[in-house]
Amino acid sequence: MANFFVVLHAGEEEKDLLIAELFEAGTTGISEVEEAGGRWTLQASFDTREQASSFGVEVQEDATDWITISHMVWTSRLVGERFFFTPSWSEEPTPPGRWRIHYQDGAACGSGEHPSTRQCLVAIEEFLTPGMRVLDLGCGAGLLSLGAKLLGAGFIVGVDIEDDSCHLTRQLSGVPVVQGMPDCLAGERFDLVAANISPSVLINFADEIIRAAKPGGRVVLAGFGIEEANLVKQTFGLGTVSERTEGEWSCVVLDLPLD
Repeated sequence: MANFFVVLHAGEEEKDLLIAELFEAGTTGISEVEEAGGRWTLQASFDTREQASSFGVEVQEDATDWITISHMVWTSRLVGERFFFTPSWSEEPTPPGRWRIHYQDGAACGSGEHPSTRQCLVAIEEFLTPGMRVLDLGCGAGLLSLGAKLLGAGFIVGVDIEDDSCHLTRQLSGVPVVQGMPDCLAGERFDLVAANISPSVLINFADEIIRAAKPGGRVVLAGFGIEEANLVKQTFGLGTVSERTEGEWSCVVLDLPLD
């Protein structure tokens, strides 16, 4: 069956909002290509021409079987020491001693396929101990919240600006979710704060993110490239506990002083 697609362009700060609008309009899939100067090109597919036409750009027709292709691209993989990410259609058995988590394909940001999501989950696995209070900023599809829950966190809260992300996180992990910016939980303190969001938001809300962590707590930051890691670390001004990379993406874990 033919589908229809549109090609759209956005800056870093507008990209996530545009993706949310595409999902709200009924897109069946989005491809993202990073261009020079922090610009992004998005190609979004739709089942009908009417859905695609709502974005005010030329609608193109494509007979490619994207379902079959996506089944070929989305493969099962081991994440950290305890997790097994797999497509929902996969019949591959879960390896012993691992939790099975389905990729949130066709969902909001944070499907699990992006390196930043996996890096954050590995960091959470390394530093979370049972009973901890955890804050998941930019919770997306809820994979980090679910991972923290499986690892034994005592209390978890997700935060995101998008309705779809809030709904998905509640649905997937069952944790409470607050819709808003990183500063919307003023006064609450957490043992571990995970923020997998754009570098501009991390930098602009660094003080609020730090205030959300308890003294002696840890902050897991991702969503930025290797070349931006130093700027992020300098802005937060905290001790670096660990830093990991996958491809061109970076994730850092920072340590708050005890007083």
